[in-house]
Amino acid sequence: MQLVRRDRWIREAQLRQLVLPADSPVEVAIVGCYQLQTSEHQHPRGWGYVADDGHYGFGATTTQRRFDGDGELAAEARALFWALHRLMPTYRVTVVTDYPAIVEVVNAWRQGDLTAAPTGYDRSDRTSGRKAKLMFLAPRVHEHADRVAVRLVDGYEETVLGRAANELSVLGWKWCASELTKISASERALAVASSALDAEPILVSYSDTSEDSEDSEDHGSGFSTPGSSTPGSSTPDDESDNMSNDPYRQSRRELLINGRRVRISDLLDAGLLSPGTELTFQQRIGETPYRATVTTRGQLRLPDGREFATPSRAAVEVSGLVAVPGWAVWRVQPSGQTLHQLRVQLLKDVAEEVGADHARPHEEAEAVRRRFTLLEEARADAEAGRPRTLTVREFIKHWGIEDRDRTASVQIDADLANHGLTTVPDFRTVSLDKTIRIMVPEGDHPTVTVEPGADNSEPPSSASDEESVDVGLTLGNLLPDDMSLTWVSPAASFEEAITAMQVDDFSQIAVLANPYTLHGAVSWESIAAAKHRDGTATFSDAIDRRAATRVFDYDVRLLDVLGTLQQDGFIFVRDDQRKITGILTAADVVRKYDETATPFFLIGEIDQELRQLLQNTFDEETVKQACLSAGLSFKSFESMSVGQYQAVLDNPDCWKQLGWPLDRKVFIKRLDRLRRVRNNVMHFNPDPVKPTDVAKLRNFLDLVRRYRA
Repeated sequence: MQLVRRDRWIREAQLRQLVLPADSPVEVAIVGCYQLQTSEHQHPRGWGYVADDGHYGFGATTTQRRFDGDGELAAEARALFWALHRLMPTYRVTVVTDYPAIVEVVNAWRQGDLTAAPTGYDRSDRTSGRKAKLMFLAPRVHEHADRVAVRLVDGYEETVLGRAANELSVLGWKWCASELTKISASERALAVASSALDAEPILVSYSDTSEDSEDSEDHGSGFSTPGSSTPGSSTPDDESDNMSNDPYRQSRRELLINGRRVRISDLLDAGLLSPGTELTFQQRIGETPYRATVTTRGQLRLPDGREFATPSRAAVEVSGLVAVPGWAVWRVQPSGQTLHQLRVQLLKDVAEEVGADHARPHEEAEAVRRRFTLLEEARADAEAGRPRTLTVREFIKHWGIEDRDRTASVQIDADLANHGLTTVPDFRTVSLDKTIRIMVPEGDHPTVTVEPGADNSEPPSSASDEESVDVGLTLGNLLPDDMSLTWVSPAASFEEAITAMQVDDFSQIAVLANPYTLHGAVSWESIAAAKHRDGTATFSDAIDRRAATRVFDYDVRLLDVLGTLQQDGFIFVRDDQRKITGILTAADVVRKYDETATPFFLIGEIDQELRQLLQNTFDEETVKQACLSAGLSFKSFESMSVGQYQAVLDNPDCWKQLGWPLDRKVFIKRLDRLRRVRNNVMHFNPDPVKPTDVAKLRNFLDLVRRYRA
C-alpha cells in the first residue's frame, strides 16, 4: 500500500480514558482555518479534528501562492483526510462538517465517483510519485462506504466537538505561522481536547505516531492554480524508525512536554515498578508499617481490598490521617526507595530522551532540559534551606510565556508537583511582579503528617499527586505590585490619621498594633460618627473594630468576598506569612473590571465599525470576491471575522474604492496586530492586556471612526 506522507506541522493523539473497541460508532468533527500571513510561511492553512473516542489531531500546510478555491475548505479537506486516515476502517465513522462541499465529496466517493474533489483541487500525482491525498482517500471511503457517513451542520459552534476542532485548527495555524512553538501548541491541544471531552489528559501510545522528522514534511495541500505543481520528495514518511516513532518513548515524553503529572501507571510503563510490588508507609519509628500493593491498573490496593489512584489518597485512607505526602512516604520493598525517587528517575530519563531526539527541534529539546535542570537544582536548594526567589514574571519565562493562561498554569503546576515542589506564595494567586519562593511543600517531608483534630484552617500542601485546580481571580492578583499598606497605631491621634489619609487621598486607614495584628480601621465616616456622638471623642472611639473581622488570605477568590465588599466597602488582605499587607476597596474591583472589560468592549466596537464600514461601502458580491481571492469563504456581513475584514481591506481594488488617504500596508499591518490581541483576549487570559495594546485598540478605533465620519 502506498505510504502516506505526513505534513510538516501535525500532531495526533488519543485520550486513554475514552478508548473504544474496534467497530464502535465514532463521531468526529472537522474544521479548517485560513488567514493571510506575511512571513516565512505564506498563507498557512490550519486544520483540526476531534472525535468522541478521544482521538484528536491538528496541524497546518502552506502554499507560497494564491490558489483557486476556498482556503478554509482546503484546510477542512485536510482535516477530513487525517481524521478518516486515523479512524477508518477500524470504526464506523460519522464526519461532522459545516461545508456542503465536504458532504458532496464524501457521498460521491461512497457511491463510486473516485475523482470527486472540492473546486480547485489538483488531482494529479505529486512529484514524489505519491497520489494526491484526497485521491488516495477516495477508494478507501468507497471500499468501506457502509462504515462512513457525513452530517452537515450550520456551523462548527453547534457541537462541543466542532468548537474543540475549531480551537485545534487555530492552534495549527498559529504553530505554522510561528506564533506558537510545537510544545505550546501540543500542550494547549491536550487541554482543549481533554476539557471538551471531559476526560483526564492522559494519552495512549501510537505505533504510528504523529511526530515525524521535518524532512518528511508535505507543504502542499493539492489546491492550486491551473498548471501549478506541489513540491514533494521521496524523503521518509511516518513509517520511519526515528526516536519520535517509538510509541512508549513518545508517550512518556508527554510527561514533560505536555506538563502532565506523573502517575503510578507511568512508573509501571517505564519498568520502574512492577504489578504486585509491595509498598510500605511507616508513620513512626517502631510502629507497624502500613502496606499497599501495586495493581496492574496503576493503583494502590490496601489490605482490605480498596484501591486508590493516588499515593496520597491511599495513605490517608489506610492511616486515618487528614493529609499525607503520598509520594514521599510510600517506600518500595525491598529497595526502600520512595515513589518520589522513582518519579525523579523517570523524569530524568525523559529529559535525556528528549535531548537525544534529533527529530525534535533543537530549541524545544533545550527548553525541556533547562526546565528539568532548573527544577532539580531548585529542589536541592530548597532542601538545603536556600529556596530560590524570583518574580512570577521571571519564573514563568522558563516556560517561554509572558502571562498565565489556564493551559500554561496547569503545565507549570504539574511540572512543580512532579519534582515535589511548590511556590510560596502560589504563583497563580499573586501579581506578575510579586516575589515567590520555590520550596518543598511543608507536608512533603516523610515525617510530616497531619493528625485528625489538628488545626486545618490552612490546608496542607501535601497532596502533590492530586490534579491541579483552577484558582480563579484571587485577592493577591488584585493587589498592586508597588503597594505597601499605610497604617497607624491604636495610640495615634486624629491629626496623624487624617494627615496620612489626606497625603495619599485615602478614604480609610488601617489601625495595627504590629504588621500581624489588626485592631480595625479609621475612615472619614467613622471619624464623623465618633465626633457626632461625642464632641470630646478620642481617636480610639473612631476605630471601627468590625473591620478586624474582614481580613482575608491572599489566595481567597474575589468572587467569595464580593458580598463583603459591597456591604462594607473594603477588606484587608493577609499574605503567605500572615502579615497584613494590603487593603482592597470597591474601587479596586471597579479598576480590575475596567482592566478586564475594556479590551472586550474595544474589540467589539472595532468589529462593529469595520462591519458597518464594509457594509456601507461595498456590495455583497464585491466582498465575497475579495474573500474568495484571499482563499476565505463569505456567508454574510453579520458573520464576518477579523480575518475577512483584513482580506477585503487588503484588496487593492477595495482599498481604492474606499478612498481613504492612508497607506494600505501600514493600516493592514496594524489590523493584523490587533487580530492577535483579539485572539489573546478571547482566550480569557487572567493576566491583563498590556496597556500598550489597549492603547493600540483605542487609537485604531478612533482612526476608523474619524475617517468613517
